[in-house]
This record gives sequence, structure tokens and C-alpha cells, in this order.
Amino acid sequence: MYNSSDDNNVGSLRIMNRRVHFKDFALLTFIIVVLYLIWSLWSSSPSVSPAPAAHISPGVSRNQQQDIDIQDVPENPSSSSLSCFINREVSKNVGLRASKRVDCIKSGEEVFLPFTFFRNYYELMGSYVDGSNFKEFDISTSASRVNPPQGPYDPHGEFMHFGSFDVEGRSRVLCVSAGEGVPLSTQWDPKGYFYPTQIAQFSLAHYSAWQRRKKAKMEDSRYEILLDPARTDVGVAKVVRDEETSSNVIMFKDTLEFDLSSNNQVLSLDLKIDPEGGGTGFRILSQLDTGEQFSLSYTQSNKYIQAKENMFIFGFGEKANNRWLRITRDLFTDLRKGLASMGDKAGIKKLKKTRVKVISLVFYGAGKVANISLSDSEHLRMFIHGANWFINNQDSEGGWPSNVMFNPGRKKYPKAKEIQPGWYGAMCQGQAISVLCRAYHITKDARYLEAAEAALSPFLISSSQPGGIRAVFMNQFHWYEEYPTNPSTFILNGFIYSLIGLYDLARTNPSNSKARVLYDKGMEALEFMLPLYDAGSGTFYDLRHVTMHTSPKLARWDYHSTHINQLMLLATIQTNSTQFFSETAERWRGYMIGKKSPHN
Repeated sequence: MYNSSDDNNVGSLRIMNRRVHFKDFALLTFIIVVLYLIWSLWSSSPSVSPAPAAHISPGVSRNQQQDIDIQDVPENPSSSSLSCFINREVSKNVGLRASKRVDCIKSGEEVFLPFTFFRNYYELMGSYVDGSNFKEFDISTSASRVNPPQGPYDPHGEFMHFGSFDVEGRSRVLCVSAGEGVPLSTQWDPKGYFYPTQIAQFSLAHYSAWQRRKKAKMEDSRYEILLDPARTDVGVAKVVRDEETSSNVIMFKDTLEFDLSSNNQVLSLDLKIDPEGGGTGFRILSQLDTGEQFSLSYTQSNKYIQAKENMFIFGFGEKANNRWLRITRDLFTDLRKGLASMGDKAGIKKLKKTRVKVISLVFYGAGKVANISLSDSEHLRMFIHGANWFINNQDSEGGWPSNVMFNPGRKKYPKAKEIQPGWYGAMCQGQAISVLCRAYHITKDARYLEAAEAALSPFLISSSQPGGIRAVFMNQFHWYEEYPTNPSTFILNGFIYSLIGLYDLARTNPSNSKARVLYDKGMEALEFMLPLYDAGSGTFYDLRHVTMHTSPKLARWDYHSTHINQLMLLATIQTNSTQFFSETAERWRGYMIGKKSPHN
């Protein structure tokens, strides 16, 4: 049945439906406008974007782009999202699937790409910089430092910029040996071993730091620890005359304790143990500002380092039995290495030298001790520890063998053979010579000079023979190999370090013509071969691509800057090649700020 009221109801429903649609449409429009405004603000503000964007002007080549100043991004550009495709056409041209899609932003005629793309594609580094009322983003093309020499190189002065090195603090150092006073490397053996190159760098770093303090007329802060007879039981300790050293020393038995309160972190002493006294050693108790305490013990254990909760033990074996052992310990370094041995990364990060105080020193067992002090540095003593290690560990062939396998499993150099333990390296021989020449200069002890001269023997033997480090390039140019691989690798930085050592010896003892001849032959090779290491945007670490027909190995930025630092040094001593070395160093320095060699 037809009812007119039904028409009225339908009409009302249609009107209501139109109103609902209009409201929905208005709300949707409002949401779209708001989202567009938010998107516009987000895309134009670097401070809120997930990653900074860099822009490329279409039609500008890479070389042209280098000479164009980076333009400021408009404050409120009309921006929109844009899909960018990297190497889409190139992939077709070269027949490789390498195309990649990247989300970009278009602003006017400019295209902005996310920094993450540039970071991965061009190996850039970036980080936010926050100020009191600003936020910026730093982009770097390299991550190492060039250290120009402050004057002509002196074979008895600082060694390059090594004065700023903390060799024993490196992650590849297990600890400083309590018996020898030199670092133990974990580079190729996690148990720790004596790596001559690392020991040489440790020695040269401390010598250079000592030289810096001497030039700056900085005096060491030193606290002498003396026995107070009035407060010490003579049955426990007393001062006696030692015939061997012709000096007064402290003879102790059982437990001798010194209460201290010192911020100085370098402990020095001379110790002689009575083997009949049972387990003998000494212990330092250090305390942080937080009240947390750590015990550092030095014992007759044969283990280099042990850790148990907040107690770290360093062993010097039997080296002090019935003989004087000179001990120098950087307590802060020992504390760091103890925490590292437990894998306590958080503890290492929060540890600061200014927060550590030495509160007691305890000797136990039986023996004699002398010259006890706490100071803020003992660079010269640590240098002498290193120099003495080279005296005591040089073999009959004049070398310091590395007693670990090099290139195990052919991982480092797939086309070179493994090198069995006991090999010599030119970098080690050269830097050891640099150490010994400086030790002779300050002590006038002929043993150091004799050891430096004996170290020349491996330079005369082919690297293809046992005990040799000399390679020949193009059957003409003599090169001294950092690692005596077969085929040869021709590593640049290690070779130059060996040349510096030869120069040091030739200057220290001008009558040694052998050192001068070896230096001159090596310099002739360097001047001819140096251009082979120029990669146009960096340098090659070695010449494996020439000798082994593999892909080239680009030097990391820290090695690249080492190449530059070495050439700058050579430019001060090799007067007939000063311009060549200086120009090469400047070109290579330009690579660190993004410069490239020109196209044809």
C-alpha cells in the first residue's frame, strides 16, 4: 500500500544522508590539509628529519660539483617526496644488477637525498652537533689526523707524533708485562705474546712524551714512599745497606704496609725477592670517588694477568728471585686492563683517571725493596724498559722474531703463503733501531749501539730466504718488507718506518757505511715506486694488486694519514727530494677533504 508519509520519510533520510556526506567530506579535507602542512614542515626542517639530506644539482658532473659552494636550503621550500633510482641506466649499460631505489625529497629544482645513502655509498661520516640554541650536522670525508713536523727531523728527538700515542691502552694489548715492563699483544694470539713492533712503538711513544715534557719544562709530580723506623717493627722491616747496589734499601719480612692518599698513578720501585720467603709480592689498593675499591697485586705467578671480581693479579714470575727487578706500573692502565680482562666495558667507560686514588701499598713475603715512589709520569723509565727488552731478546742473527704465524689460513693475503712463527719484519727492525739509537744517545751505553748495528743483518738477506726482509721490485729496486710474504706485498708504511730507522743509525754512527748504503738504496726505490701508491682519491696500502694480481687494497684513513706524515718527515731530511715528497703529501692530504684526481 502506498503511503504519502513514506515519501516524506524517504526525503528526510536523503537530506540527512547528504548532510552526513558533506560533514565527512569537510573532515577529510581538513585532515588532508593538516597532514600536508605537517609534511611540508617536516621535509623543510633538518632538525626533525630522521637523517639529514644532501642535494645534487641535476646536470652537474662530479668534478664540477667539487668547485661549487654548498647552497643553503630555503627555509620553507615547496617540497614533495620523490623516488630516486641509483644506477638504473648504468646497470643496463654494464650488465650488472645494481639499481637501487632511494626515497628523496624534491624542492624546486633541487633533489635531496638522505645522508644514510651518502654515508654508505661514499663512506662519509656524520654526527649531530648540539649547541645552546642551535643544532648542526657535521659531515666528514675522512677520520684521521695529519701531523706536520714542527721542524727538521732529529734522530735523537721525538719520533714523529708518537708522543700522543697510548700504545699500552690499545684494545690489542692484553696488558703490560709485570716482569719485562713492555706490552703483550693479542693481535694474532688472544693469550698474549711479545710483538717487537708494538714494543718499539710503546718505547718510542714514551720517549717522545718524555721529550715533550722536557721541552715544555714540565716537572713530574712525585711522592717518595719512605720507611718510618719509629712506626715500624724492626722484625717486619728495617733499612739495611745493600752491597750489590751500594745503597740503602728496605729489607722486609711478612707484611709491610704503607698508608697512602695520592692521586699519582705511576708506581716505581726496585724489588729483590728472597726465594726462601715463600710467595712474595706487593699489592696496591685504589679507590674511586664512589667508594668502590680495586686491588692490584703483583706476584710471582707465571700468568700475565688474572681477574677475580675487583682484584687483578699481574705476574712477574721468578725474575726478581735473588736479583733486582725494576718495576714501573701505570696503575690506571693496569686497572683498565683488569676490567677489560673481565669484559667490563661499562666499567672502563666510567673510569676516569682523576677519580682514582691510591690508598695503600702492601709488601708481603720476604725480600728487599728500594726507590719506591708514586708519580704522574715515568716516560723515560718506560722507554728504557723497552730498549732493554730489545737488548735482552735480540737473537744471534740480529733480529727480533715474531713468534706467531702470519697470514694463517691465507686470510689476509689469499695468494701468499703462510709464514711460520719466527719471521722478521722490516718495520720491527727499523723501529727497534730507532729505539736503540735514542737509548744510546741518552745513556752512552755501547750495548744499545751494538744491538742497533747487529739489526742490519736481515736487511741484507732476500725475503724469500729464512731470516730475510729484502725484496726486489722489477729486478732493480730494493724494498724492505714489513711481512716477508711470498709473493712480496710491498707495504708502504712499514717500509718507510724501516728507512727512518736506517737513517737514525747512519746519523748516530756516521762511520757505519752499511746503514747509509741500505738507506740510500731504499730511498731510490721509494722515489721510483711512490706514484704506484696513488689511487686518485686515497692511497694503496700495498701492491698486492701488482704482485698477486688481486683487487687492490685501499689504505684506511689512519694509514693514509700515516703515509702523509711519513712523507712530510722525509721531506725535511731528503733535501734532493723535498719538493717531490712535499707535493705528493699535499696531493694526498687533499684526498682527505674529498679532492679527486682529474678525469681525462
